[in-house]
Amino acid sequence: MATQRDNTIMQKAICHALEGVLVCAAVMLYSISAYPQTLDEIASLYEKKDYRAAEEKASARIGKSYELRAGDRLTPSEHDIMKNLESGKRLLEKAYRERKASGFFIENHEELSSLHLYLARCYHKQGKFDYALNNYLQALRYRIIKPEKDDVIFFEIAELYRDWNQPEAYARMLEAAYELNPSNPEYSLRLGIALSKTNEKKKSIFHLERYLRAKSDPEDAKLFLVLGNLYEDIGRYLDTVLQYKKYLEKKPDDGYIHFALGYLAYKRTGNFNLARKSFTESLKFLPQDDILRRSKISEYMGDIHLKDLEFEKAVGAYKTTAQYQEEILADIRGKIEEIKNIQEEIKKLRATVPKKGESRMDVYEKQDRKGELELKNKQKEYLFTKLNAGKVRWNLAWAHERLGNLDTAIQYYKQAIDFDYNPNGAREKIQKLQLKIKRGY
Repeated sequence: MATQRDNTIMQKAICHALEGVLVCAAVMLYSISAYPQTLDEIASLYEKKDYRAAEEKASARIGKSYELRAGDRLTPSEHDIMKNLESGKRLLEKAYRERKASGFFIENHEELSSLHLYLARCYHKQGKFDYALNNYLQALRYRIIKPEKDDVIFFEIAELYRDWNQPEAYARMLEAAYELNPSNPEYSLRLGIALSKTNEKKKSIFHLERYLRAKSDPEDAKLFLVLGNLYEDIGRYLDTVLQYKKYLEKKPDDGYIHFALGYLAYKRTGNFNLARKSFTESLKFLPQDDILRRSKISEYMGDIHLKDLEFEKAVGAYKTTAQYQEEILADIRGKIEEIKNIQEEIKKLRATVPKKGESRMDVYEKQDRKGELELKNKQKEYLFTKLNAGKVRWNLAWAHERLGNLDTAIQYYKQAIDFDYNPNGAREKIQKLQLKIKRGY
């Protein structure tokens, strides 16, 4: 009887166990079948920019998925085996023999990976960058990375870091995306621009060149400028000239780049013909009030003529430069006089006793005007220091000396002394020229 009762109890236990297994299996099957529908709903909400609703739905689904996961827990039968030392040793030996290489903390779970990915995107759109980054990492954890497919995830992480204002991490993630899919030129473009602001100039050049090869006619002509500036940074001036020319083919009315190309040709490559042409084009498009560049163009043209022994042309160019410099000096002197007059007016106003309740706004207004003029004068004085007034007078004197205009040369040497440019050398020149005039030869 006892044996029959035990068998009955055993059968009921087995039935209950089977029912439990069937229920679990049914739940898991329902979960699997419901996954595509849930993901479609989340994707639809995300496309409609309802990020909050998509976030809630993805979070809820992730919670359910984690509840259903058994993880790496041992089954009851394995617990019983581990109770016996010998049996446990045999189980470990078997597990060791049957081990397989696998990624560290990586498993292939499409549902969890996709859910975490959408959750990360929702957090990113809402500006919750730390939550977004955590979910991007979880999405990668449950995914075996595939080249030319999963580079999109790394690109999205890069954009997250960009919005988070972390440029180093931004460049690092772009490099990861590029390594997974080198055929995408967009990664090279983003990498080239990002690295151009760092010390990795050559790597930036590599990526920008690669992008420009893929896009033979890029929409943004400024890429040629970026590449040209990078070449200049590493001393490859001929390549810089080439990139500036490509830019000017698309933007022929950019006077500033014509000026930069002329300066490069004059100072770096010694191509005086290109320098002349570029400076001439620059003058057509530069604003009339851009005194600095216009004066510099005349100065550089004078230097070129002087080196080519074209002394009359050099004199004409240098005189133009000197005129710009005199205009700035006259402006500085005028503002100095105006500042002095305002100071006198302020003194007079302060000397008068204000009536009861009378405001002294007139004094404050005068002080504001005085401060404004002083600031403008400092800017003009700084601009004048960049115009090389003393050097220009010296070169004018030397050109006149070579033309035989000795009296005029002496005048310009004296002006060079006034501007404190090589005063000792100028005095020696003056003495020699005076002696030459006195002797007649």
